[in-house]
Amino acid sequence: MKKMSNIYESAANTLGIFNSPCLTKVELRVACKGISDRDALSKPDPCVILKMQSHGQWFEVDRTEVIRTCINPIFSKLFTVDFYFEEVQRLRFEVHDISSNHNGLKEADFLGGMECTLGQVGITAVFPPHRSSFSLVCSEFLYC
Repeated sequence: MKKMSNIYESAANTLGIFNSPCLTKVELRVACKGISDRDALSKPDPCVILKMQSHGQWFEVDRTEVIRTCINPIFSKLFTVDFYFEEVQRLRFEVHDISSNHNGLKEADFLGGMECTLGQVGITAVFPPHRSSFSLVCSEFLYC
C-alpha cells in the first residue's frame, strides 16, 4: 500500500499537482461596533487598514473608505484576497481615526486592531480595554 502512495505522489509531483497552488479569491467585509474615540470633543472618523505578512514583514494591502463621525461603521469597501490552500496567510486589521484635515496615517489615531489567519476569518474580535468589537465576514467568489 505504501508503494502505491509513493507512485501517486511521484505522478502528482511530475504533473505539477502539488506545485501549482490551489487558489480561490475571497471577499472580506469589515464592520466595527462601539469604537471609542481618543478625542473627547468628536466621534471618530474610522478607516480600516488591511495588512498581510510576507517573509516576517507586514505590508499594507488595502484600506476602507473613511466613514465620518461614526462609532459603529459598516464599511462598503470589500477586501479581495487570494486564498492559498494549505498555506498560512497572516492578516492584520488596524482601525485608525482619520482626521478630516488629512487622509494620511502619520497623524491619525490608532484605535485598535486584530490579527488572524485567513483561515480564521468569520470571527468577531473584541478590543480590550474598551470592549469595542470588530466583525469580519468572508465570502468565496471564484475558484481557479
